[in-house]
Amino acid sequence: MIVIGLTGGIASGKTTAADVLRRLGARIWDADEAARAAVRPGSEGYRALRARFGPEFFLSDGELDRRKLAEHVFGHPERLAELNRTLHPYILADMRERLRAFEAEGAAVAVIDAPLLFETGIDREVDEVWVVSCGEDEQRERMRRRNGYTGEESDARIAAQMPDAERRRRADRVIDTSGQRADTARYIEGLYLDMLEERRCEKP
Repeated sequence: MIVIGLTGGIASGKTTAADVLRRLGARIWDADEAARAAVRPGSEGYRALRARFGPEFFLSDGELDRRKLAEHVFGHPERLAELNRTLHPYILADMRERLRAFEAEGAAVAVIDAPLLFETGIDREVDEVWVVSCGEDEQRERMRRRNGYTGEESDARIAAQMPDAERRRRADRVIDTSGQRADTARYIEGLYLDMLEERRCEKP
């Protein structure tokens, strides 16, 4: 099974790229979905997060107050690092379990969709790294339009992640997502077919 690590900055087009790869037959593991599952009430991750950050970051029904926690950690590297240290063991365990399941099911390609692919060292566990990139100005506009973030909130989230230039430098393949979705989809389809052909040629 070929494992692709798909990453990119916030609002850079990872979801679009993952949707295209899913249509092409790849199995997808989504780090954001795993992170949400990791903090469901009653889970080990939930208990660890509550113990570390305190009840003030949880709503009256017990659910995590995601926006309040985000405001607390973004722009504060030490707080963000502590959040990651608390939750990443649970998220990585889920990833490895899902990859084993994909392979047992006979999947030819699996995609790890993870915004912190490099920061967590997941890039060392994949065969290729694909980076989506649209430029910071476009990221800010998408975040304003889709999420209602202010410029300050957008800048804090962008600054909390690896610089786009560094991600691109470390990528095996780069996908420009600044254009029309249809154009992006066609480009990804071409990359996917190229990768499959290259991998076939590598086999003895």
